[in-house]
Amino acid sequence: MTEGWGMVVAAAIGLIGVLCGLFIGRRTVRDQARVEHGQWLRGQRQEAYVQCLDAWDGAMRAFEAILEESDQRRQIARYEDEQRSIDGWGHLGEELFGEVEQISGPVNEALERVRLLGPESLDKAAMNLEDALKGLGGAMRAGAGEGSWPRYDFWNEMKSNATDCRREFFDLSRTVIRTAPDTRRAVR
Repeated sequence: MTEGWGMVVAAAIGLIGVLCGLFIGRRTVRDQARVEHGQWLRGQRQEAYVQCLDAWDGAMRAFEAILEESDQRRQIARYEDEQRSIDGWGHLGEELFGEVEQISGPVNEALERVRLLGPESLDKAAMNLEDALKGLGGAMRAGAGEGSWPRYDFWNEMKSNATDCRREFFDLSRTVIRTAPDTRRAVR
């Protein structure tokens, strides 16, 4: 009878070993998948943050180029108002509205991708950047319909705010990118 119990104990130990191996193997695969996903997500975030900053910088250059042409645009609006019997200032306002929307489009798309990829710690900075972009667009159009365009005081105020928002976004995104994926198990 002792030999029978010995075989039962040996089989039980073998079965326990197999079950432990399966459990540990599954956990190892799950942990590896979590780390690989974290690395993939980190790469996607890096790409999204860089794209967002590039789009932002391009928009700022485009806004500045519009302001550099402001004297010429004011002269055209005055000429249209006086010579052609059309609302030159209103026409300038419509032009600026379209240009601001076109300039803002790529930034808004990039910000949407940033919000999609997260993390939550960067969402507020992305929303602040979006609000700053709206403020810049408003400052760009301010006074265009009445002939008091451009309103440099308003523009400079919005640009200062936008610069602060960009700096905050940059600093937070750098922190996120420099943080390695967490290899600890998630608490459920």
